[in-house]
Amino acid sequence: MVLLNLGYAVVTSVFIYLEWAVFSPILNYVVLFYGAFVGIHAIFDTYQDTIRRTVLRSDAYACYEQCPCCLPKCVGIQWGLLNVALQIFGVWVALMQMSDECQDQGWWDCIASDNWDLNAEKLWEWEERTLTFACNKHMMK
Repeated sequence: MVLLNLGYAVVTSVFIYLEWAVFSPILNYVVLFYGAFVGIHAIFDTYQDTIRRTVLRSDAYACYEQCPCCLPKCVGIQWGLLNVALQIFGVWVALMQMSDECQDQGWWDCIASDNWDLNAEKLWEWEERTLTFACNKHMMK
């Protein structure tokens, strides 16, 4: 476990160096990957421990004992749906924060404002501009 933590520290340090020296928004993508990875693990863990099998010492079974009208697998399905919805919302917020419209705003100001729309063409343009900027920055060095 210590080696795994040291590995993550080294990988994150390499990406911090790359952010500083080579490519500007790479750390945003790394943090997004870490968050998505943890979220997917939470979804898988919820599925394994509450939907696929019923463990008598699980939280879903404890909820069933408190309210017998909802079976442990039903509680697991509810938690799984909540996990998936929050994972999608988190990725959406993270991608929206990396957009041009939210560059100089706080996260809540960007979410609550009306200056964005879900136009797929705009997203592709943003990606092309970001890649062009990164290539130009790299060529200048």
